[in-house]
Amino acid sequence: MNGITRMNKKSVILAVLIFPLLSSCSVFPDTWGEPEVDHVTLSEPASSLDVPTNANSVGWTWDAPDQTSVTHVSPIPYGFSVSVSDGVIGVNGDTGDELWRYRRPGENATGTSVTPNGETVVVSYSAGEEETEDNADPPLLHEIVLIDSSSGDIKGTRVTEFVDMGIVANQVTSFASVSEQIGILSDDSRIIYRDNERNGTDVVSLDLENGEELWRISPTQSDGNADRIFVPRNAVVSRDVLILSSTFMDRSVISGPDAGERQDHMISLMGIDVATGTEIWRHELEVNAPIETLPFKLDVEQSSGMLTAVARSNNYHGEWILDPTNGEVLTDATFFTEQSDTVVGIMEEAIVSVREVSDGDEYEYSYSNLSGEIQKSINVEAPLERWQESFILTLEDSITWLDVNETGPSSWNQAQLVVTDWENGETRVVDLGIEVQRRPNDDGSLGTFAPTPTPVNMTLGPGALVITEDLMAENGEPRRIVGLVP
Repeated sequence: MNGITRMNKKSVILAVLIFPLLSSCSVFPDTWGEPEVDHVTLSEPASSLDVPTNANSVGWTWDAPDQTSVTHVSPIPYGFSVSVSDGVIGVNGDTGDELWRYRRPGENATGTSVTPNGETVVVSYSAGEEETEDNADPPLLHEIVLIDSSSGDIKGTRVTEFVDMGIVANQVTSFASVSEQIGILSDDSRIIYRDNERNGTDVVSLDLENGEELWRISPTQSDGNADRIFVPRNAVVSRDVLILSSTFMDRSVISGPDAGERQDHMISLMGIDVATGTEIWRHELEVNAPIETLPFKLDVEQSSGMLTAVARSNNYHGEWILDPTNGEVLTDATFFTEQSDTVVGIMEEAIVSVREVSDGDEYEYSYSNLSGEIQKSINVEAPLERWQESFILTLEDSITWLDVNETGPSSWNQAQLVVTDWENGETRVVDLGIEVQRRPNDDGSLGTFAPTPTPVNMTLGPGALVITEDLMAENGEPRRIVGLVP
């Protein structure tokens, strides 16, 4: 039997109702200011789903709850974790049915994220300010809620101080990560950057459930140069390894203008065991150039965990396709830094690229193995609206392009998905029933710091390829997502 429980933390009123799949627990505010919580769980864990290899039709449309908007969509093994303005909701990838939800109506979530294995969803809310003994500004506190993605059950909660991760510009990028302040998630820990007493920076791992410090490191340059300080940059986690990009630069560099000067420094890519903090491998590149805030663009191929790292500026370039567990370089071929083609997708043991052909009237998409040998290629018409790098998402059996269907300045018709099969080059158009109000060349991928385009409106995950509504031009709030199924 399933039940609905309505309670607050100091008084409980219990009622039992029969539901086929869900049990619901709602916490309503009381005189002590406790939050209202709308929490619905599955009575039994959901079953994992396969990631589709093709997209043929709209299988479902999902609407956000009233007075909320969709802020992010992340894959989980059972479908998708949909971040809305006041919480997170699990959605079945096959059917679009709600699996579970955790919301605090009237309260904005301050961050959401998903662990690399997709088994834990993290959502945070403001918890006020921490008291201080001096006149210093009190740090802001956040309540972190850990949710089992298979059922919606709460795995733990705690209040913690978030750390300013502004050292890596706009965001800390992590596989399936959404919030910079929550940090970089492994399956069991939260990794953050903290200043140390030596005027440097530590990389710190905290237990995800209890906040206990697990390890702390501040790497040194491999040649032992003590005049350079370690500055951690963006990072990802894959197969229980933290892949950490960093800069080793002179201690005299203390401002933006200093960093903008051409100078010797080292950029580094390290593999760190997330359980112990032990360095497993390292790749370094000594350069003479202005210091980049993000020296590497990082990407992880979901099924294999293969890492792609690209370092490119006006003064240097390098690329690595690696096994994250040991740092082994998997290919000597170059795809990102010396090719005339543009990489638009990374798949297990394959790279997908695009180039203009037929005097610009067509695009050729090619599917190459890691040795650079083309295995398949298809040509598609290249109307003015189809930009070669924008709104492209690669599936195993097809290449998809989101046609935002712009009809004029600040005017759009309903979006369409154009799908071309790798096997025979046949193309079909799927009407989506939602608007994506972006310019044809603006898919939002520039902010992801990934080697390949990562359209913010397109998410491939178990069960479906999801397209998120976008009403930015009308100052509207996106409230719908559409699931395309095989």
